[in-house]
Amino acid sequence: MPEYRHDPLTGRMVIIAEERAARPHQFDITGTDTAGNVSICPFCEGNESRTPGELAAFRPAGSPPDTPGWTVRTVPNKYPAVLPGHPSGEAESGSRQEMPPPAADISFRQAEGIGLHEVIIDTPRHVFSISGLTVPETAAMLAMYRQRLAAARRADTWAYVQIFKNVGAAAGASLPHSHSQLIAMPFIPPSVNRLRREPPDASCFWCRMVQQELKQKERIVEETEHFTVLCPFVSRFAGETEIYPKSHESAFDRTGENTLAELAEVLRRTIQRLEKAVFWMKGSLAYNVILNTEPLRPGWTEIYHWHFSVLPSLARAAGFEWGTGLHINPVSPEQAAKRLRGGTENEN
Repeated sequence: MPEYRHDPLTGRMVIIAEERAARPHQFDITGTDTAGNVSICPFCEGNESRTPGELAAFRPAGSPPDTPGWTVRTVPNKYPAVLPGHPSGEAESGSRQEMPPPAADISFRQAEGIGLHEVIIDTPRHVFSISGLTVPETAAMLAMYRQRLAAARRADTWAYVQIFKNVGAAAGASLPHSHSQLIAMPFIPPSVNRLRREPPDASCFWCRMVQQELKQKERIVEETEHFTVLCPFVSRFAGETEIYPKSHESAFDRTGENTLAELAEVLRRTIQRLEKAVFWMKGSLAYNVILNTEPLRPGWTEIYHWHFSVLPSLARAAGFEWGTGLHINPVSPEQAAKRLRGGTENEN
């Protein structure tokens, strides 16, 4: 029997309709390019001249920038969604821009598209997915996330930073070399601002949610010393997965070295589980990874809980989803978690 599900924090609703999993071509995602042309890949080691000059890199001491020898490299996005700079009339540092108030006659608002758009090249090797990275490579990628978030926080210009990965053409990737992106904005997106409760609630919703999930066990994929992996109750997509630190941590850039290494193993293993669980899908698994971390504004530390969201691209949004905002998910999170816990059971 299909059912509606509602997320009390975001207000999001979904329809869980497992009967639809039997539809023809339900998960027929083809055309994912996992190899590409290595000789012209701008992200491969030796092709540093094909990207804008690097902003940061993990490389041997004394090694000049934009040369081989790096392990993770960050460059400006060659085709940015937002442009560096400061809003007109604003000082070079200090106050953060807000969206201007609505005009007197109508509610449309606009502001200059100022921000940062960076590309984090996860590895010098031509690797498609996180599953193809080693654990040390994954840890180095996460360490660069932390470093770039800290740099954005120190700038004291940006209000919100999003780091994300698009893996595979079906998930929006334009290049098959493993890479991540960072976009910093001078305001907090409305979808994030809505997470503030009215009246104010000083406790962390996610802490309570994770504890409840650990008691129920139905949607838990994996539990380690410091992390919980689960399929959220209001899953929009088949196999949607989230990774939470067990202790209350609001900002990813304050994550310690000891837990970063463990997180690298957990994240890599989660992607491997997803790829094995959908072995019957045509083509390679495309997916998005989103790092959700607190806004760079006071007042979020007690109520925000950083976490990773992994969103497999197993079905395309259609008319109903675009028209209502409700996703129809043909695999319940309970069944998805059971399949993912099985690890390699479905491989044969």
